[in-house]
Amino acid sequence: MATNGLHNGLAEANAVLQQDQGRVAVHSFDPSATPAEKSAAAGKGRDQLKSANYQEGAGEREVQIDAGGPNIIPTISIQDTDGEHKLVASDTPQSVQEVQQDSQAIPGALSDTVAPAIPDWYKVGWRQAAGIDNAPLAEGEEKDKGVLDLFLSEQFYGSWYHNAAIIIFAVFASHFLTRFNFGWGWLFIILAVCNTYYSTSLERVRRRARDDIQRELVKTRLASEHESADWINNFLDRFWLIYEPVLSATVVSSVDQILSTNTPPFLDSLRLSQFTLGTKAPRIDKVRTFPKTPDDIIMMDWGISFTPNDISDLTPRQAADKVNPKIVLSVRVGKGLATALMPILIEDISFSGLMRIRMKLMSSFPHVQIVDFCFLEKPVIDYVLKPVGGETFGFDIGNIPGLSAFIREMTHATLGPMMYDPNVFTLNLEQMLSGKPSDTAIGVLQVTVQSARGIKGTKIGGGTPDPYVSLTINDRVELARTKYKTNTFNPTWMETKFLLVNALNESLVLNLWDYNDHRKNTLMSSSTFELSKLAEDATQEGIVAPLLKDGKERGELRYDISFYPVLETEEDKDAGDSSVGIVRLTIHQAKELDHTKSMTGDLNPIAWVLLGGSAKPVHKTRCIKHTNSPIWESAYEFLCPDKGASIVGVRVIDDRDFMKDTSIGHMSIKLTDLLASRGEAGRDWFPLSGCKSGKLKVSAEWKPLNMAGSLHGSEQYQPPIGVIRLLLDKATDVKNVEATLGGKSDPYMRVQVNNVTKGRTEVVNNNLNPVWDQIVYVPVHSLKENLMLECMDYQNLTRDRSLGSVELHVSELAKESGETRYLYESTGIKKATDPFRLDKGNVYKGQLHYTAEFVPALALKGVKFESQPNEIQKASEKASRDEDGGDAGDSSSMYSSSDEEHGPIPITIKTLPPRDGSPPKNNPTNESVDSVHTSSTNDTAHTAETSTGNTKDADGVEMSIEELLAQQSGIIVFNVISGALAKKARLEVLLDDGYWPCFTTVKARSTEARWEYVGEGFIKEIDFSRVWLRLNEADEGDKDDIIAEWKGDAKPFLQSTLVGPHTVTLYDQDERYASTITLEARYVPVPVKLEPRETINNQGILRIDLLDGHEIHGIDRGGKSDPYAVFTLNGQKVFKSQTKKKTLNPEWNENFTISVPSRVNAELSVEIFDWNQIEQAKSLGTASIDIEDIEPFQATERLLNLVSTKHGEKGQIRVRLMFQPEIIAKSRKNTSTFSTAGRAMTQIGGLPVTAGKGVLHGVAGVFRKSDREQETTSEMPTSSGQASQPVGLSDNLEARGAAFPTSKNSMDSAPNEPGTLRVTVLDAKDLSSHDCKPYATIRIGDKEFKTKHVGKTATPEWNESFVFAAGALTPKLFAWIHDHKTLGKDKELGAGEVDIWRHIQPEGMSSADVFLELRQGGLLRIRLEFDATTNPSNASINSGSGERMSRTVSIASPSRFSIGRRRPATEQDD
Repeated sequence: MATNGLHNGLAEANAVLQQDQGRVAVHSFDPSATPAEKSAAAGKGRDQLKSANYQEGAGEREVQIDAGGPNIIPTISIQDTDGEHKLVASDTPQSVQEVQQDSQAIPGALSDTVAPAIPDWYKVGWRQAAGIDNAPLAEGEEKDKGVLDLFLSEQFYGSWYHNAAIIIFAVFASHFLTRFNFGWGWLFIILAVCNTYYSTSLERVRRRARDDIQRELVKTRLASEHESADWINNFLDRFWLIYEPVLSATVVSSVDQILSTNTPPFLDSLRLSQFTLGTKAPRIDKVRTFPKTPDDIIMMDWGISFTPNDISDLTPRQAADKVNPKIVLSVRVGKGLATALMPILIEDISFSGLMRIRMKLMSSFPHVQIVDFCFLEKPVIDYVLKPVGGETFGFDIGNIPGLSAFIREMTHATLGPMMYDPNVFTLNLEQMLSGKPSDTAIGVLQVTVQSARGIKGTKIGGGTPDPYVSLTINDRVELARTKYKTNTFNPTWMETKFLLVNALNESLVLNLWDYNDHRKNTLMSSSTFELSKLAEDATQEGIVAPLLKDGKERGELRYDISFYPVLETEEDKDAGDSSVGIVRLTIHQAKELDHTKSMTGDLNPIAWVLLGGSAKPVHKTRCIKHTNSPIWESAYEFLCPDKGASIVGVRVIDDRDFMKDTSIGHMSIKLTDLLASRGEAGRDWFPLSGCKSGKLKVSAEWKPLNMAGSLHGSEQYQPPIGVIRLLLDKATDVKNVEATLGGKSDPYMRVQVNNVTKGRTEVVNNNLNPVWDQIVYVPVHSLKENLMLECMDYQNLTRDRSLGSVELHVSELAKESGETRYLYESTGIKKATDPFRLDKGNVYKGQLHYTAEFVPALALKGVKFESQPNEIQKASEKASRDEDGGDAGDSSSMYSSSDEEHGPIPITIKTLPPRDGSPPKNNPTNESVDSVHTSSTNDTAHTAETSTGNTKDADGVEMSIEELLAQQSGIIVFNVISGALAKKARLEVLLDDGYWPCFTTVKARSTEARWEYVGEGFIKEIDFSRVWLRLNEADEGDKDDIIAEWKGDAKPFLQSTLVGPHTVTLYDQDERYASTITLEARYVPVPVKLEPRETINNQGILRIDLLDGHEIHGIDRGGKSDPYAVFTLNGQKVFKSQTKKKTLNPEWNENFTISVPSRVNAELSVEIFDWNQIEQAKSLGTASIDIEDIEPFQATERLLNLVSTKHGEKGQIRVRLMFQPEIIAKSRKNTSTFSTAGRAMTQIGGLPVTAGKGVLHGVAGVFRKSDREQETTSEMPTSSGQASQPVGLSDNLEARGAAFPTSKNSMDSAPNEPGTLRVTVLDAKDLSSHDCKPYATIRIGDKEFKTKHVGKTATPEWNESFVFAAGALTPKLFAWIHDHKTLGKDKELGAGEVDIWRHIQPEGMSSADVFLELRQGGLLRIRLEFDATTNPSNASINSGSGERMSRTVSIASPSRFSIGRRRPATEQDD
């Protein structure tokens, strides 16, 4: 009977399509065909079409925790064969390689076999219905005709016969009813049917006539606000014929899945058999624009219509070939074997309405961020629905009285709240095109419900309540609930729940319910928490919130909330070595399922997801009926506390309605193996076990959480086996990414391990053949590690760009030694020249010259840190021990006890390690047994694993702390545990020169931070090395925003942290807000032999005393000269002395200090010039100074002979040199990362430098070893716009963010009595105008002086000095720079002010070089020299330019003269 019903249904479906058979060959879909087969009807070249993703259970919910399984064996494993890793599957005759190779073919790839013929069903839309692709008929043959075409000629066949038929029907029906004595009621029914038909038909005629009239009126209409859109309609008429098949294929692939999964219970299946929108395109009748909107908003009104039955504007040929819209649904009625197919026909679809569209624009692609649209009035919708009878004998149910109006009102009622004005339907194109699912979680919410006190409320009928707490978001669906506590008004739960959240702009609602056994639970009260508070502080503890109902307080609830956000990673980088995170598991589809599992060979597959060896599924996909190749595309997210121990299982079930469900097949795999297969074509297909055939496509996405110990925790850390010593010499012919702008790349090298930058060179500006000649030390932990040597182009404003990379394998430099003290040894020095490989494709450009060597580390015992269970594991363990209270039941649970009948799934896919015990290349996260100490479950899960790190740790070398600290070079391993911060920030750890952090933690979620982050760095000399801890509020990659820091010597730091956790206090720039960091450390000695240029003696501070000169060449008319000296270091001018007039034996007695980054490579020279007032200064001779052999801390006098190419060897100068070894901290700047030499200017002999001892000297950052007892003196940046440093240190200080020494209360400690302040205007740069004659004006109090103007330049040098009286009444110095105009008013180029007492000391003698950022642009450098022991007098003093000036008192005066002389720009300065 079922077979007959099936044949009858198919025959009826074929009869539906007989109308077009006289003209075209019509194809019908197989109703049992899969959506993939139907979506293939897009035709050639449309392989990129994808089926719509149907996400189930979107939104927030309680997250499932995968705790791992104790004794689960995977069904799929990775076996090592001859050094290669191969997937193998158990309990199945299928091969994993064959399954994956069959799925690796990408769309458009050439097939290895003969391509099969294109099937007939590979067409869809109007092309299918019109038969345009069919072969022409043979001569004498005719097209198939419909039933009416066979008996009626063309003049008698048309729409007119419908009206005649209704008249005949009314006559015969009324005659029949009268003849058999039916009552008047039956006649009224006949009249109602005829009236409904006539009304419907007349409405359609009028609508079509109205469209025709409106189309004609548009051509000759009067002016209105609406515009025509004939141009786009003309385009749509042609484009529609191309696009309609693609659109039809997209609709079929998406709608057919939705219909099959949303079939009503009384139907067996609901599938799409035929779909076409016809050959006539939709029209835009009118358009109205709104110009008065914001710049980023576009708003328009569109009058749209889709009337495919109207042929008035078509040519006769177009009308003859026209295809009308037609949809055929195949409904299968019945259950099991007793089913019948019934087709439903929908045709003559028409639609018209007035739509308002609003678009919000943005700068990035696709440049339209949000699209809002709504209908300003109810649209007109019409159709013909024939549920039975097909086209010929079908009956339009719209003729049933009242049914058509009912359907229309139901449609408007459904669409009204969605898109009828004022409601709008929003499409977020930015989110849709980002590729991120809309329901993806942004983090995990940890809610610990502690207790409730003073509950008010009783049970119905009396009694004490049994309270429990239910958690919801915005009071929607219940996400989790606690156990209920019996008979208490003061319950205590102490339960922790984890919830996945998608946004923090909603509210968490905690509802207090009374549990009832035999009736519905009663809501007692509620409490609300705004999740937006977690954005400021992610940890909210000790919350005591009132319980409210109807605005009245009904007790209080105590709970804690913590938010663990997902760590964002770049697209081309992995998530790093993290152990805790959210897993987004997607069950895509299955193919070739074992049909022998069903009696009919027709399966109804559904997939279960099982975690941790449990037999109870945590997720079920929807059921796809009557197919052996289902497509689910079902995603599920769960929380994984230990990635290495997690096992994912999937079981495919045949859903049988009245009989017991049968397992079709199953698979299980370790999460690490599943993640390793992501992103490669074909590797996400796995064979099913327990069946003859079948394969499953599964993928997983790992999203690490910002949780203590999750990223680089102590469990994941492996002790280092040594360091790689990299000498990055130079690069040649690197890629030029700035050629279009006429410039060159600014290259630098960075060394990365596992996408983490371990070292970096300096930037060489504007050079395609850079020379770095720098040495970088990189710790390594395994022979399997690879170093990425990447050349980058520095960008000041945007992200740096890659110029290519070279990969260096550790296995090329090291091997196992077989010794117990050093487990590994070097294979030798590798000196190579390798090409740079560009990111895209197998393209090479440029070469890197480098030298690499492996230096083994001591196999030390006890390098690891004790690990603690993370928050998730603690909560899971507590929940398993907590047996108090009753289970309130989960109303949202969709699983029953019968789900566990199939039992847990053994692992069918697993990883077997190679024979040498090293981890597979595609699974870098395998962990050793020793590194897991969280629970016995995790230990058991790892019993089959082999160690990936140092397996001889238990037999390592034991050394005392004193013995360890006697080793000069080694690796410091930091374990940053926690911190109490003034602001949320990330901790950066820097060593020695402080150029690049050796590691940085993630940004803290709360001011009470807990990191448990393990990092490491290499130090070369423990006696001189420094440790620098700083809190950076900026995100990684952004401009630094340091809020606190601490510096200390490496040796004392290790002495305090090797014994256990130690707390360090970090202070901000004003020492007002303190932050504490708790950390511990380990020290692994590495015996590195340093080159002379790497030692601490090679860098430091050089003091040069310029004493005098003898027999200098005289070139003036009188045989004399006006000599001054210029010192140059590495090609950069660092010091210029005073000019001595009319002498051949000058006596300078000046001194200055410069920072020397490398004595070995230093090129220091002095050149004597003859000063001329009019013409350019002339050289009198040059002398080189060799500082490589200077003994540190000892003054050495040298007599230098002056040599000139013009005058030969003539004259001598005498200098005194003293070198002090110190670490020079490098600084990353906007255009160059480090200046190779400091710069100093004139130092007056009578005012020695006393400021700056024991602190970081400006941006050059000199750590003075001899003054370490003064570490309490802090460096404090000034407000934006001014900074200072000790005199003569450098002239390359950036004003913003730079550091300078100052006292704690400099403004309050200004001297009461005036002292002598000498202001030397040195130079300026980066002025706003490049063609100017600048001069400077300085004012303190009511005294003002001007320098001379210089020639046209943007970098003037004045070197003019002025003397003021300075005290408490003169806190500020005002400076202006003007462009000198011979005719007209001078133009102001810049202005600024200096807080005097923030840069110099108020007692004794003090000096500083101040860098002042001018408001209009530019940087002014002045020198302040203060002597509190002398008072201003009228004595004269020589200025720097040789002129005489008078010393005047400059105390501010309240007289009207001083006020009148104030410049307008400074009226508000005080």
